Amino acid sequence: MIEPVNGAEFDKVAEGTDLTVVDFWADWCGPCKMQTPALEALDEEYDGKIKFASLDVDANKAIAEHFEIMSIPALVVFKHGKPAEKVVGFHPQSALKKYLDQKLVEVTAD
Repeated sequence: MIEPVNGAEFDKVAEGTDLTVVDFWADWCGPCKMQTPALEALDEEYDGKIKFASLDVDANKAIAEHFEIMSIPALVVFKHGKPAEKVVGFHPQSALKKYLDQKLVEVTAD
């Protein structure tokens, strides 16, 4: 299950992992709701390899602003605990899998 995080927990979300993906979403966002099943499936597939978390932008506006989230859904990818990339918009599961496979290769090469 994807870990929901809020402001108090956010600083620790990427600790202890090589690769963390944080989903920035809102309840009113249709594409976010379409993205969730793909992310849940990937969370299961990459169990132990990639950590997944989700952050409600409406409840955590300061964090969304800090990461310059202007459109959702948006994914922020953390490598070794630091934000490295942002992926904006809806993407099918197959495209996200291909992207994450490449990120795993990169993070192990670091």
